[in-house]
Amino acid sequence: MIKNPKLGKHTHNNRESKIGLVLRLVREAKRYSMQDIAKKLELKVADIDHLENGRKFYTEADVEKFLECLELKKTDYQALLDMKVITKSIVNHFLIREE
Repeated sequence: MIKNPKLGKHTHNNRESKIGLVLRLVREAKRYSMQDIAKKLELKVADIDHLENGRKFYTEADVEKFLECLELKKTDYQALLDMKVITKSIVNHFLIREE
């Protein structure tokens, strides 16, 4: 991809993706801090922040690691991702229902 020098460094980012939002809301619902996840995944806290906020792209391997760390089934993750609207309370209700 050729970069346009007139555009900022975050122009081509992942902010429209629901992946980071879903993973952040699940992390918060399960009461894990970014530090907890960073330590488990052997990443920096800034990396977790960048992934959750769309400043860094997720790979399939990243998602798998997060799901394992968050103890979230892939089917549950996909169900949350498929929802039209995703909020903290929806994630909380979804996780309570799944237990």
